[in-house]
Amino acid sequence: MRIAFLVHDYRRVEGHSRYVVELANRFARDHEVHVWASVIEERTNPAVTLHRVKAWKGSTLAHVLSYGLAAPRRLLDVFDIVHTQGWCGPAGNVVTAHIANRAWQRALASSGGSLSARTRIGSRIFSSLEDRLYRRLDSAEVIAVSERVACDLRQCYACTAPITVIHHGVDLDTFRPGAYGEQRNQIREKWGIEAGAPVFLFVGDPRKGLRQAMAAAGRVAGGRLLVVSRGAPPAALPERVHWAGPTTQVEHFHAAADALVLPTPYDAFGMAASEAMASGLPVVVSRAAGVAELIEHGVNGLLLDDFTSVSELAEKMEAAAAARDRLGRAARRSMETRSWEQAARETMAVYRRVANVQ
Repeated sequence: MRIAFLVHDYRRVEGHSRYVVELANRFARDHEVHVWASVIEERTNPAVTLHRVKAWKGSTLAHVLSYGLAAPRRLLDVFDIVHTQGWCGPAGNVVTAHIANRAWQRALASSGGSLSARTRIGSRIFSSLEDRLYRRLDSAEVIAVSERVACDLRQCYACTAPITVIHHGVDLDTFRPGAYGEQRNQIREKWGIEAGAPVFLFVGDPRKGLRQAMAAAGRVAGGRLLVVSRGAPPAALPERVHWAGPTTQVEHFHAAADALVLPTPYDAFGMAASEAMASGLPVVVSRAAGVAELIEHGVNGLLLDDFTSVSELAEKMEAAAAARDRLGRAARRSMETRSWEQAARETMAVYRRVANVQ
């Protein structure tokens, strides 16, 4: 088959970007694969043909809109599959929904999060574009990265197109228990953390529960919180919170921690949690996250009934750290069937159905 991907960024970070890289590399083994992106940072596979889309990168909104205007039209005339990532301008015959912006903004508002005027305006525009896309799909299939997203598409946008849920995969070679043992002491020493102190890890957008995580870490005896994020740190960090900033090697922080926390009001999936689970790290996750669909409470992780409750979060953080080995082993086992190879096989089944190829 001839396969075209449309994605704003093509690089091994962030959910939708990483998703396309993983799928394109696998499909290029047996098919002709092209990628149209405005940011290209992944060039390791010569079998994937890359095309740069000229888009303005002044802001997220400007980037998305200018990409949509500049992306090539009529690709369906020459490709069997045109796979877009949400709204990308031109229509495809396969669309992956990585988020439902209307649901995300409603969750932020209901959780008491403050939204700037710029964020509110951008959210309305993104939601309108998604509404236009999903409400009018008539000859395409949708892949949702979780049951949560599938439900959001139907409720927020009245989407009637066929939806297949395919959870994100995980790199089982990069994320594996015991692979980076030397990093445990090195990272702890860097941040002045005692060897026996319970360390909790928060990875990602601060809006996904950082405030609750910082407060809860302060209630765990000796607890420390390591924050890996590209976001801006709060003006004043609590004494036992350490801001590590962004990293391309989050697996090293998995080795240093005793549990990952994700008390988010919304997450379409939550790759930070699935990667931690593959590393054998217990997770404490809000039921509002798509990745919660892969967690059996008390078996391979702990689920939060009320993501706003600092007391519940602190209690479950302490429980996760105490059961690190048991929960970590079970978490790893549950991820061993969630590889990117499996996600690619499930996606290819959608392609074959859409293209009517046996």
